Amino acid sequence: MGLKALIKRELNKRVDREYDLKLSNKRISYDSWIRELEGGLEQVDMSISPESAHNAGNASSYVTHYDGTTISIMPYNAVTKTFSFQNIIEDIIIFVNGELTARAVPLIVRAFRENPDCMVIYGDEDIAELAKEESTDYGKSVHGTRNNPYFKPAWSPNTFLDRFYFCNICAVRRVAFREINTENGLSGAELIYHTLLRYIYEQSERVNSAVLHIDEILVHASGYECAVIKDDRAGYISRGLKDGHYKKGFSLDNKAKLSVIIPSKDNSRLIDKCLTSFYDACPGTIEPEIIVVDNGSRLDEKDCYEALAGKYKFRYEYRPMEFNFPRMCNIGASLATGDYILFLNDDVTFTEPYTLENMLEQVSYTFVGAVGAKLLYPGSEKIQHAGVINNRIGPVHKLQFADDAIDYYFGFSHGVSNVLAVTGACLMIRSELYESAGGMSENLRVAFNDVDLCLKLFERGYHNVVCNNISLEHAESVSRGKDIDRESLKRLQRERSILYFEHPVFAANDPYYSKYLVSDCLDTRIVPAFEFEYKRAVEIPESVKLIDLNLVRNEDCIFLNIEWAGGLSDYLFDETKTELYVQGISFVTGSDNACYKRSLILKNRESGEAFAIPYEGALRNDVALNCPDQVNVDLSGFAIEFDKNFVPEGTYDVGILMEHKYAAERLCRFSERELVVK
Repeated sequence: MGLKALIKRELNKRVDREYDLKLSNKRISYDSWIRELEGGLEQVDMSISPESAHNAGNASSYVTHYDGTTISIMPYNAVTKTFSFQNIIEDIIIFVNGELTARAVPLIVRAFRENPDCMVIYGDEDIAELAKEESTDYGKSVHGTRNNPYFKPAWSPNTFLDRFYFCNICAVRRVAFREINTENGLSGAELIYHTLLRYIYEQSERVNSAVLHIDEILVHASGYECAVIKDDRAGYISRGLKDGHYKKGFSLDNKAKLSVIIPSKDNSRLIDKCLTSFYDACPGTIEPEIIVVDNGSRLDEKDCYEALAGKYKFRYEYRPMEFNFPRMCNIGASLATGDYILFLNDDVTFTEPYTLENMLEQVSYTFVGAVGAKLLYPGSEKIQHAGVINNRIGPVHKLQFADDAIDYYFGFSHGVSNVLAVTGACLMIRSELYESAGGMSENLRVAFNDVDLCLKLFERGYHNVVCNNISLEHAESVSRGKDIDRESLKRLQRERSILYFEHPVFAANDPYYSKYLVSDCLDTRIVPAFEFEYKRAVEIPESVKLIDLNLVRNEDCIFLNIEWAGGLSDYLFDETKTELYVQGISFVTGSDNACYKRSLILKNRESGEAFAIPYEGALRNDVALNCPDQVNVDLSGFAIEFDKNFVPEGTYDVGILMEHKYAAERLCRFSERELVVK
């Protein structure tokens, strides 16, 4: 090996060691993170009084007193086939699989007192590797490394019908269950689940108010086997909460009338494929009514649509106008005569039987608003849509690009779940509910109109549902293209502002997505927030320098995605903030990224001046996982907050500068994002 190559190899080893040290300093374990969070929580009186007189015939069951309330603590394995609520005399029964945390009993008692209509409570959990035990007033205190948390959504009635997502912690008021006879032949978590199904879904009022979630870790669980428990009788038990149309729809004398509304333009080939697959999947119990709304196809395409209208017997509404997706949907809805409406993109293909039946079953619950389904990219097992969560940056398709062969987050990716919103590419709703909600907002011409509809439904007390137990294919925006050019990004930002102006309570808030899960960036995984948080990722530079871009080579080999470029006040939803904030990910493809110094570049469009703001990098595990062929991209994130006086007023292009530490290589790339400084 020559001297030059030897020096290069040693330099690379050195930068890799420095990079690994920096990476280790940026990493934080779940155990450290959750203990730090819990240390800052409200302090509660945890003086529990033990009593041993009653143990339900099992030495692991016991009774405690807290602030005048008696509590029976009962492990799942103590719930035998002979279990009866009539044999319990305490005020509250806590069923548990694992060790209760010190805060569990006080929080449960307080929650019941503050919510008189609440009869059932569940909470979050994690697993603690047992290091040592010490006795407390109410049992054992676990001191060991904690991991694998399950942060649960707010009360989700459709999720609960699908699976026992309460998992390892459930508390009930005995008074609500003393008249209920438990099911013979069941025991443990299965008996608890079945009994709760019978109680909660007996009355619509109970679905609305009887269940409460405490968003804190209440138990160190023994395992998560209970998370996937199902009950085949759940649908039968809850049949009394179906609307009348659904009941008639599955009788021998009537069919459920479904109006299918498809906005389309210049895509007759896609409509043909879409409707062929639809009729292949449509059962005899559904009477379809197809309405195609065309906002101005060229004449040869218009002729094709008219021919297809004769073939498929659909109503063809030719309404030349500027693209406005919600207006097209509203036109179709005004012509619909079905009891149910299915909004469908023309680039969606049905690939599985029972898709419509599954969606119809969910939408027919009187407490359900909109229903969507899992969408996959064509010819692949990659997820495009599995439900929308409300991120700090805006609504996000969770699990997008994930492998559908893998089961994600305790059954979420393959089960029926409540979510805040579903995509309008495949959205079913009861006709009268769509009308009462005022349809889709035509102010949101392209994006977030489906989210706006779902938020209106949620605000009216309805639960939206995604059926991830079924899937369709979706070519995603074949008609209008993708939102990556400068004007589309600006329009997207405007429509985000409109959405949160109309629904301010949902700014960075999603009741079905725990505050302890990642929501400060566009990571599509469902993972705890210790993996990325603004407060830990942010860098606040002390200086900025002018650079000469004539000495820098613009290279496409730099991957760049700007997630946010704007006011910190809009990002944090805090009007007191005056700083600017830029966040995203960037790395040099095909190179060792430990060898580069990185800077944010702001280029003034008017003067041409360019400013560089150096940064170290933020940890982004999602990039490392999604790009296993790239070298040292764990710190490819950036989160840079700076005073607006750092640079002169004006409109800036936003880019990244990569400077090799040991070679005369200076690379840059600019995004389509802009930053306005004023």
